Order: sequence, then C-alpha cells, then structure tokens
Amino acid sequence: MSTYKTIAESNNFIVLDKYAKIEQQGANHQTEAALEREFIQDLINQGYENPLNLNTQQAMLANVRVQLQTLNNVVFSDTEWSRFVEERLRCYKLNRQNE
Repeated sequence: MSTYKTIAESNNFIVLDKYAKIEQQGANHQTEAALEREFIQDLINQGYENPLNLNTQQAMLANVRVQLQTLNNVVFSDTEWSRFVEERLRCYKLNRQNE
C-alpha cells in the first residue's frame, strides 16, 4: 500500500503529492438500465413508494389524476381531466376503452 503526502485538505477535497489510480474490474461503465434500477432502489431506501403497476401510459395518467386530486383536494370530472391532460400534459387523448 502506498503512502501519500497530503498537500491541502478541506471538507470537500484533498490534494495529494501523487496519486496512482487503482483499476477496478467491471466498474468502467454502467448501463442505463442498471443506473435506473440503482436510482429506483435509492429512492425506495429513502422512503419513496414504488408502485409496480405503473407500466402503461393509462396507469401513469390514472395515478397522476389521483395524486393531483389528493394534493389539491379537488375531484376532476372526466371532461375536466381530459382537457387537463390534453392542454397541460400534452399527452394523447385518454383511451376510455382501456380504463
């Protein structure tokens, strides 16, 4: 193990007189999917919910509707919700057959 001389140090960084990078196997790149899984796990560890049923656009829009209604203490009519989605979320029209 090498011994390094510290030139400067603070809470945010340290400056050494020399540094030799230690190569790590398999740590070169992380796939986007692995990054997303790690991010989701970090959020879960912080106490966020992970609703696994939000795997379609319709399911996500239904969840957004519930969350906005709860947060704002309002109830959207179907017409109001369709208009909100079209004007504010700029999504495709709600497909009533999939609800």
